[in-house]
Amino acid sequence: MGLIGEFPRGIQNCTSLTSLNLSNNELYGTIPSDISKLIVYAVIVDLSSNLFSGAIPSDISNFSFLNSLKLENNKLEGLIPPEIRLLQRLKTFNVANNMLTGPVPNFVNATFPDESYANNPGLCGSPLELCVTERVVSRHILFACGFVTGWSLSTLLGVYLFFFGVKKMLLLINKRTKDLEEEFVSEITTLGILRHPNLVPLIGFCYERDKRLLVYKYMPNGNLHEWLHSTDDKARLLDFPLRVKIVVGVAKALAWLHDGGNFDPKLSNFWEATFVEPNDIGSNLSLSPMVEFLDFTTYKKDVYKFGVVLLEILTGKESYELSCSSLNLSSSSFASPLDVDKLLLGQGFDNMVMQLLELASNCMKFIPDQRPTMQQVYQIVAAIARVHDQTGDSEIQLHLD
Repeated sequence: MGLIGEFPRGIQNCTSLTSLNLSNNELYGTIPSDISKLIVYAVIVDLSSNLFSGAIPSDISNFSFLNSLKLENNKLEGLIPPEIRLLQRLKTFNVANNMLTGPVPNFVNATFPDESYANNPGLCGSPLELCVTERVVSRHILFACGFVTGWSLSTLLGVYLFFFGVKKMLLLINKRTKDLEEEFVSEITTLGILRHPNLVPLIGFCYERDKRLLVYKYMPNGNLHEWLHSTDDKARLLDFPLRVKIVVGVAKALAWLHDGGNFDPKLSNFWEATFVEPNDIGSNLSLSPMVEFLDFTTYKKDVYKFGVVLLEILTGKESYELSCSSLNLSSSSFASPLDVDKLLLGQGFDNMVMQLLELASNCMKFIPDQRPTMQQVYQIVAAIARVHDQTGDSEIQLHLD
């Protein structure tokens, strides 16, 4: 409509108005604090895609017939009024792309998708339902906050070296002893405050009895495992420059975790030890039986895991597909050019491929002390990538058409 100006209060003269659609204009200022008195019989209120600022008025909760409230794509700030949850007829609600903060209301008669709150970095999700024991004792509950979409592939990878799934990335962890409860809370609390461009942010957790639930940011592009090993040929989209950017991003995140200096140095041990048992490593990574002698108490295990992931990226094979000869712990080389993904050969990057294969070999050395540090690994991959101009800071975009 091309309207410019503040909210038109004269609309109160339309005494029988039931649907108000002022979307996609240039209306500014605040939403009237008495809006429910201006359009008493409103069923639909759409003020989306304007320039409205200030707070959402609590008076909105006084609408008697409101079915749809759309306030997305404005400059609204502050809390979502908790009284809004009492709108019993509300079926559509959207406040995405504003600057709102605080908790998301628990509506009495409806549940709205994450997209309704997207791109309000200060918003927090509603509290998780209480986890109840047989003695009806509630335990530690944290919240799941934030609704952010559009992350790049490099961001989603982070240090997710175990290729966890998406859709909130809910991880159910078994805890074996109560003695670790305080350590668990301490480690997770520390992990939750870490922020790095290549780390998947932990946004909440819940634990009860012997179960632990971690909630990570939703990564819309999926995970590395899906792109490398999917049946619909997604791997063809992962050309060599893109794989190099992935390698650099993962190395950078791990190096930061190891050398950041502002957190408990056990943090790195915690996240891997939680998900991987030493007795399971052989089957998970197709390693030789001698793997039981590997050191699982230092950061060098992270370097080893990085080597495994690097090998998967270069070969396009899952770890269990790699033959014992390819993963010969006594060999100076873990893979040959014959093992490399055929999609990567003959593209002018063969020398770079061999350098990365050699790095994977060094990361996976049998004796932990012979492996490089993650800082050294990052410097190596960054230097290799710079030669081929593959270390730009721009986000990785996957074009599916």
